[in-house]
Amino acid sequence: MTALQFPCTLFKSQKWMIENDRFRAVVHYKVQDHFGLDVDDLSKFKFSQFHFFRICFVLQRYNQFGFKPFMTNMEAAVEITGFRDES
Repeated sequence: MTALQFPCTLFKSQKWMIENDRFRAVVHYKVQDHFGLDVDDLSKFKFSQFHFFRICFVLQRYNQFGFKPFMTNMEAAVEITGFRDES
């Protein structure tokens, strides 16, 4: 599993408004991952260029740390606006 796959994702609408032909919505989402890196991930440039990923790889696999997974939690609120097209 690569770090870009998220096994748990939650979306919910916080606010929405429709007025004439315009709309506006705020969507809130949460993503959680157990952040498992393997040897194939570290051989890719996008992971190997950052020390953070290499450190995480070692910490995950060092037997004196008990092989505990890293939990990554991310949240964001995104505003979406636009116009209704009736064509």
